[in-house]
Amino acid sequence: MMGSGRKAAPFLFSLILLCGFGAAAQPAELVPGTAMATGQGSIARAWFTDPTTRYAHGALGDSIEAGALVLQDRAGASIRIVVPEDRVFEDLAPRLVSVPALGDAAMVIESDRRLGSRLSFYGLAVGQGRLLAATPFIGTANRWLAPIGIGDFDGDGVANEVALVAMPHLAGLLRVYRIQMGELPLLAEAAGYSNHVNGRAEIAMAIVDHGRTRDRILLPDRQRRRLVLMSLSDGRLREERVEQLSAPLRRLRKIGAGFEAELEDGSVLVGTP
Repeated sequence: MMGSGRKAAPFLFSLILLCGFGAAAQPAELVPGTAMATGQGSIARAWFTDPTTRYAHGALGDSIEAGALVLQDRAGASIRIVVPEDRVFEDLAPRLVSVPALGDAAMVIESDRRLGSRLSFYGLAVGQGRLLAATPFIGTANRWLAPIGIGDFDGDGVANEVALVAMPHLAGLLRVYRIQMGELPLLAEAAGYSNHVNGRAEIAMAIVDHGRTRDRILLPDRQRRRLVLMSLSDGRLREERVEQLSAPLRRLRKIGAGFEAELEDGSVLVGTP
């Protein structure tokens, strides 16, 4: 691998017009420690607002989470989506995606005080914002998940699946879901992997590799000492390749058809899946 040669029913929300700001500016109400996302689709920008300390978990290193998500369309109109008092957005930045089953959406981590986290997709529809789709909540308080990305993991020619790691600090469940309106069905699961260090304010240890016949997932095991290329076939996640690392993985990023892996000892490895 290193140095190798190959490449639920929607909810509607009211429209609120916010003051405009320059293209490079950050919204004044942006939650500290989070970032604004920009996109080329119908959602031009998205960010978290309404900082709150009502959810005492701290998976991302502090006690401040977001109580609302703002989606701004290309005309500059902004919709503020407020979650119930027993929920927050436990995330660093919205991810603006375009999926055949949903269209343009913001993919975010949403956490419930009793049920833990789920991956949610919010979109715009006729001047309103709505929840388009979501995974089930993990089901236990203070249980978090970290997204990996969207791809064609089942090889049917359509990038309509999403991968994540549920409880990356505990069981480390790599999960792949089919994306559809409403609740997302689970396609496959494998235990013993991670893409986040508890308390660290970054989610940067897994990538989607675009293979010839299907997309695959590159991520470390729970100890972050093995870099593993995972593929989905016949309803099962399998380890295609494994690279032993000299130190725990710190971050992983895609570079063209390959990747760059930074280890905790400061060394950097470059390769292709």
